[in-house]
Amino acid sequence: MSWRSIFLISILASSTASAADFKSYENPRFNYSIEVPSDFKIVSIPENSDGLAFESVDGTAKLSVWGNYLTDGGFKAEGDFRLKAQGEEGWKITYEKRGVSWASFSGVKGGRIFYMREIALCDDAVGNFLLEYPASDQKRFGRVIEKLVKTLKAAPRCE
Repeated sequence: MSWRSIFLISILASSTASAADFKSYENPRFNYSIEVPSDFKIVSIPENSDGLAFESVDGTAKLSVWGNYLTDGGFKAEGDFRLKAQGEEGWKITYEKRGVSWASFSGVKGGRIFYMREIALCDDAVGNFLLEYPASDQKRFGRVIEKLVKTLKAAPRCE
């Protein structure tokens, strides 16, 4: 086996391992869970226990996970509010897709990308994540976003 083959195998093995390493976060206040990259460190824990803020080891990506209660207007109005807030912060919205109980948004600003997902929870609440990362790392974080979207879940049933 050539040194090039060994080098490529080691790169593939390390990128596969890093893409597969996630840890579970469960929020008892809003009854949602999500799997976050295990190499992201916690940088903020809000006093109201609504979620956590994480940062990649190299500091280039930021992930916020939180729950909140719906305001007047319901789930669609909540998504509209979040989109408006991102626009007011200078983000150009490039993707928006919604279902009855979920919404996803993405945008760009100054060489960065954000991706946000919302899901309906029990008791008129919403579970959210927002990942912001360098546009140059879109391929890497595309896999992370897929995992975040698949694992952001409401509790099995309302109590």
